[in-house]
Amino acid sequence: MPQSWKYKLYTVIASFLIALYLLVPTVFRLDSKMTALENNGQPIPSYMKLFPRKTLNLGLDLQGGIYVEMQVNLNDAIKRKTDLFGTDLERYLKDKNTKVIASTQPAVGTLHVQLDNSADVDIAVAAVNTEFAQMFMKQSVITEDEHPTLVLVMQKTYRDYLENNVAKQALETVRNRIDRYGVSEPDITRQGADRIAIELPGLSDPDRAISIIKRTGQLEFRLVDDSKNATDLEQMVSDARKENNIPEGYNAEVVAQINKIIASKLPATSELGFELVRDNVTKKVVRGIPYLISKKADVTGDMLQDARVSIDNNEPKVNLTFDKTGTANFGDLTKNNVKKRLAILLDGYVNKAPVINEPILTGHAQITLGYGDYQQVLKEAEDLSLVLQEGALPASLSEATKTVVGPSLGLESIMSGLRASAIAAFLVVLFMIFYYRMSGLYADIALGLNMMLILAVLSIFGATLTLPGITGMILTMGMAVDANILICERIREELRAGKQVKSAVESGYSNAMRAVIDTHITTLISGIVLYQFGTGPIKGFAVTLSVGILTTLYTAVVVTRLIYDYRIIKHKVTTISI
Repeated sequence: MPQSWKYKLYTVIASFLIALYLLVPTVFRLDSKMTALENNGQPIPSYMKLFPRKTLNLGLDLQGGIYVEMQVNLNDAIKRKTDLFGTDLERYLKDKNTKVIASTQPAVGTLHVQLDNSADVDIAVAAVNTEFAQMFMKQSVITEDEHPTLVLVMQKTYRDYLENNVAKQALETVRNRIDRYGVSEPDITRQGADRIAIELPGLSDPDRAISIIKRTGQLEFRLVDDSKNATDLEQMVSDARKENNIPEGYNAEVVAQINKIIASKLPATSELGFELVRDNVTKKVVRGIPYLISKKADVTGDMLQDARVSIDNNEPKVNLTFDKTGTANFGDLTKNNVKKRLAILLDGYVNKAPVINEPILTGHAQITLGYGDYQQVLKEAEDLSLVLQEGALPASLSEATKTVVGPSLGLESIMSGLRASAIAAFLVVLFMIFYYRMSGLYADIALGLNMMLILAVLSIFGATLTLPGITGMILTMGMAVDANILICERIREELRAGKQVKSAVESGYSNAMRAVIDTHITTLISGIVLYQFGTGPIKGFAVTLSVGILTTLYTAVVVTRLIYDYRIIKHKVTTISI
C-alpha cells in the first residue's frame, strides 16, 4: 500500500478527531458551565479543563439584542479643540505681556482673536507661526468692536488628523464603556470615516445601554455672567420662541437656535445654557432655567483623574478628582473668581451653578443629581460615574440606524435556520445517492465531515454564528456537492471511454481539478471582499462562506479521493457504482 495513501488516511482521521474535540465545548456549552462554577466558587472538574473554552457563539439575530450604527459628530470635536487652542494662545500671550480682549469662534475651525493694537497682532501672529504653526494659520486681520482682530483657521492637515483621531477615540471609548457595562460577545467596528457599528447580543435593557453609549460625558466648568438677571433671560427666550416659532423643549438644536437669535443681545464671550427641571413622577422636562455662561470652558473632563459615587445624607453624589493640570486650572479658576458663580455643565446642560465661596486648591469637586426615587438617582450616579471614568467621548454620537431583535424572534430564527438546513441536507444527500449511487454516498460522507470542519474552525476563533452565517453554510453545501458532481462526471466520461477504474479515477480528478479550484477561488475572493467592506450580518455570511470554501476543497479533493483509493487499492475493485 503506497505511503501517500496512508498519509491521507491519517490526515483525514486526525481532522475528524480534531473537529470532534473542538465541537465538544460548543455542543455541551462547557464555557457557560465553567463560568457558573467559577462564579459560585466551585472547582472546575479536570475533564472540563481538557477542552478549550472558546465556543461557537450565537449572533444577534439568533439570541436577540440590538444593532445600532452611531454617527460621530466630528464638528463637535473641531469646535472644542478650537476653544482649547484659544485658551492656550491667550495664556501664551499673557506670558508675553499681551492681553487678549476676547476670542470667539464664529464658524467651526475658525477663531477670531481681538487684541488691543496692531503691535499686539504682530506678536500674536508670530506666536501662531512659531508655537502653533501645525495647528492654525493666519487668514486675515479685520476690525471687530473697534479692535484689530486676528482671524485664524485650522490647518487642513491637522483637521484631517484630528477627525481621524476623534473617530478612533470614540470607537475605543464606546468599546470601554460596553466592556464595563458587561455585555457578552459585543461586536464594535468602525464603518467609514464617521460611523461606529455596534452589535450587543442578549441584552435585557438595550435602552440603558444605548443611553450609556451615546452619552457624551462632556464635563465642563464655566463661569456664570451675572450682567443679566434670570428674569431678563427668561423673557428673551420667551420672545425668541414666539417671534420665530421655535418649538418647546431644550434639545441641542433648540438651544443653538435660541442662542443664534439672541446673540446680538448678549456679550460676545457668553451664551445661554439651561438647567433642566424634571417632573418628579414622569421625569419629563417641564422647564429650563437659563444661565448666561462663558463660551469657554476653563476646566474640562479631560483633566479628570477619577470619578466615584458616594452617599451623603442618603443622597447619591459623584465625587470628582482632577489630575495635576486640572487641579492647577481649577485652583486658578476658583482663586480668581471668589463670590462668582461657577456652572457645572454635563453634556451641554447646567447641572448646578454654585457660588465660589473660597479657592478650591485640592483638586476635588462634587456633582449632585437631585432628589427623587433613591434607586433611580443611584443608577444615574453610577452611569455618570462610569461614563466619566471611561473618558468623555471626543465628539457627540447620534443614532444613524437601530435594529432591536427580541429573544423570541431569535428562537424563531434558530428553528427556521435548522429546518432549512435539515431540508437542504436531506435533499442533497438523497439526490447524490439517487443519481450517483455509491459514489454519491462517498460525496455525502465528505459533506458531513465538511460541516463538522466548518463548525470546528469557527469554534477555534470563537466566531459568532448568525442567520446569514447559516445561509453561508447552506450555500457551502451546494458548492461542495457541485465539486463532487464535476469529479463524478469526469470519472463517468473516462469510464465510458473504456479506461480501467484506477486510471478513470485518476484522470477524472485531474481533469476536474482546474474547474473546481477556479470556481472556489473566485467565490473565496468574493467572500473576502464582503468581509472587508460589509457590516455585521454580511460579515457573518462572508466568514462561513470563506471557511466553507476552504474545507470544501479539502473534503472534495482529499476525502472522497481517499475513499476511492481505499476501494481500489485495498479491495482491488474493478468496477465502481457511479
